[in-house]
Amino acid sequence: MKVNRRYQVCVLALCVLLACLPVTGFSAPPVPVRVGYRLDSDWQTTTTQVPAQTETHEPFKFGKVDQELLAQINRLDERFEKEGLVYHEAALDAYLDRVGKAVAAEHEIENVNWRFRALRDPAPNAFALPNGSIFVNTGMLALLEEEAQLASVLAHEIIHVTKRHAYQQNRSLRKKVLAVNILGAISAWSPGGTAAGLAIDLIATISPMMLTLSVYGYSRELEKEADLEGLKRVSAAGYEPDQMVKMIKLLQMDIEGEQLNSFYSDHPKLQERVNYLSSNIKSPADKPSDQQPEDPRTLYLTQMESVDRHDVSLAINAGRFRSALYVSNKLANFHPDSSDNLFYLAESFRALGPRAPALTPAELTGGAKKKAAKDRSKRTLEEQEAELMKTPPGQTTWKANQQRSEELYLRALELNRFNSMAHRGLGMLYEKIERKDEAMSEYRKYIELAPNAFDTERIKRRLELLKGS
Repeated sequence: MKVNRRYQVCVLALCVLLACLPVTGFSAPPVPVRVGYRLDSDWQTTTTQVPAQTETHEPFKFGKVDQELLAQINRLDERFEKEGLVYHEAALDAYLDRVGKAVAAEHEIENVNWRFRALRDPAPNAFALPNGSIFVNTGMLALLEEEAQLASVLAHEIIHVTKRHAYQQNRSLRKKVLAVNILGAISAWSPGGTAAGLAIDLIATISPMMLTLSVYGYSRELEKEADLEGLKRVSAAGYEPDQMVKMIKLLQMDIEGEQLNSFYSDHPKLQERVNYLSSNIKSPADKPSDQQPEDPRTLYLTQMESVDRHDVSLAINAGRFRSALYVSNKLANFHPDSSDNLFYLAESFRALGPRAPALTPAELTGGAKKKAAKDRSKRTLEEQEAELMKTPPGQTTWKANQQRSEELYLRALELNRFNSMAHRGLGMLYEKIERKDEAMSEYRKYIELAPNAFDTERIKRRLELLKGS
């Protein structure tokens, strides 16, 4: 153990030494950037010094190093599509393209082809590839409340592309990240085998540099530049600039109580972003207000309704149960007479199990979140749930969640008795609480209504097991 610790200290010292070496082509004072490393079982961050790009008005010239990064990025872009990680829906694709290009407002930029797409990932995040591909997670789309907030996210990422931030920092960092434990970074970000984990695994495999940039963020100076220049783009496109501040405040809710190192979590601190953006909002949008939709929230939620439903399923599968509940509550409040929306809300309550619907202030402190992160790394969701079920508060919460889930399933079926998914969910609920006859009845209705569903055979096996028992 002592030998291992000395080795780690030596590696860290080497990293700091390398970080102090000069890099040709840069002369500005150094700015801090966060570099991750592994120390025993904890993911921690340290600060090294990376020279900032000297600001000039000369056009960016692609060198060999830049071309190599671009080739990696283009391969990565193709893999996202081939692996099915991109969420495609014709209306959504057109919507993202319209909003993105309105904010980009660029003619031709060398080696940039603007593409705006949704990534199947329930965590609220977004990132840009330097070739012009900008990805917004379904979790971010589901969190936002109107189009101007989406435009704010896209504007921030667009500035990273137009200012060539990835190429700048790639030139600075490529010889200075020898001590970064990429595998540790992946584990810290997404320990499960969800789409989020697959996406980050692809980035690390094809272009590890883009993992440190797109997921963990650029230097604070470059991120601040993306915010402030993005704010100008938002206003120039006719959106209310204060919606960028409101977007950040939504991220401050911290529904899951996480300690993630993405820019949209804590780099720089979200409150710091609120402060400097608020101080830079001096005038309303440039375009007349009559060009804004009368009810931007309704318009946005209508556009995102099917995406939000998909994100609820992704969140449940990823163990982000409170996020699923938040989004499904928004869906049910938006269209309370939608059988589908009530089904997703019922699913969220059922998935919660013995967990409380919301975290307490005590559970959102730094120490509590760190402890929870360690617990998640050591125990499966099933083990955590079993532990909670042993406690009186857990049992009380479980009963309340199951009762609410049953009510919502039944209400969904009142609105549409042909809602096969509601029958399946109700069957799974009844099986869980050992109401076997009712579970079998609901399973039979599901099979009758959806004979060719992806899980019909699995439900048939469950039905046979219930008959046998």
